[in-house]
Amino acid sequence: MLRRLQNQAATALEKAATATKKLARRQRHCRSRAGHATAADKLWRKAEVAMDRWSAQEHAWQERCAALPLFTPAGTLNTRAQATAAVTAVLPRLTGTEWGKVKRLLARPDMFTYLDQVQTLLAALPVAPALLEAALDSEGLRRRPELLQGDSITAGASRGVVLLADVVLAKAGTAGQAALEAVRGALRQAWRASSLVECVNSVLRMHQARHRRLTQGLLDLKRLYWNCRAFRTGKRKRQTPYGRLGLTLPAVDWWTLLKIPPEQLRQQLSAQRVAA
Repeated sequence: MLRRLQNQAATALEKAATATKKLARRQRHCRSRAGHATAADKLWRKAEVAMDRWSAQEHAWQERCAALPLFTPAGTLNTRAQATAAVTAVLPRLTGTEWGKVKRLLARPDMFTYLDQVQTLLAALPVAPALLEAALDSEGLRRRPELLQGDSITAGASRGVVLLADVVLAKAGTAGQAALEAVRGALRQAWRASSLVECVNSVLRMHQARHRRLTQGLLDLKRLYWNCRAFRTGKRKRQTPYGRLGLTLPAVDWWTLLKIPPEQLRQQLSAQRVAA
C-alpha cells in the first residue's frame, strides 16, 4: 500500500513538473499562458495532497511497526494492552480502501497472542522477581541500542538502568546468569505469526519473479533442494537444514533422492524411526 501511495505521489509530481515546463516554454516563446497556469497550479495542489497523504500514512505505518515487537521503543516489555492501544490509535490514520484488509487483520484479537505467550513463559520461570526484572531491563535495552547513545538525559538514564541491572545480576552470581539465559530462552520461543508470513512471502515473491508459473509442485522441488543444500559459511557451515532437524537421509544430494522410489524411501525412513 505504501508503495502504491508513493507511486501516486511520484506520478502527481511528474505531471506537475511537466505542466510547469510547458508553461515556461510558452512564456519563452511569448505565447499565451491562459488556462495553462491554472492547470499547472491545480496539478501542483494535487501533488501536494498526494505527498502529504503518503508521508502521513508512512509515519502511521512506522508507528504500527513499532507497536508490534516484544519490546517497546522505550525498551520495556510489550504487553497486549500496550500494543492494542498503539495500533488502535494508528488505524484511523490509515485512510483509503486499500487499507481495508490490513485494518481488519490488525483488529483481530489473535494478533497479539505472541505477547500473551511471552507473559506466560516468563511467569513460569523459576526466577526471583528482582532478577527477572533486572534481566528484562538488560535485555530490553540491549535490543534498543539507540536509547543508550547520545548525551541526552534519557540516554543517560537508560545507561544507568542497564548498569543497575548488570550489578543486580552480577551480585547474584550463577543465579543471575541463569536468570538472564532463562529470560532470553523464553523470548526466543515467542514468534509473531505475521513476521513469519512476511519471511515466507519475501521468498515466494523472489521465485514468482523468476518463473512465469509457480506451482505447488515446483515449490516442493525447491524446498527439497534448499533443505538438502549445505550451508557454505557461518556457524552452520557444512550442515543442511534436514540434518539440523535430526533427519538422516539415504543420500545427501537432492537429485539422488528424487531417483529413489517413494516406497523404498518411505521404508528406509521408517526403519530409522524404529531404530531410534
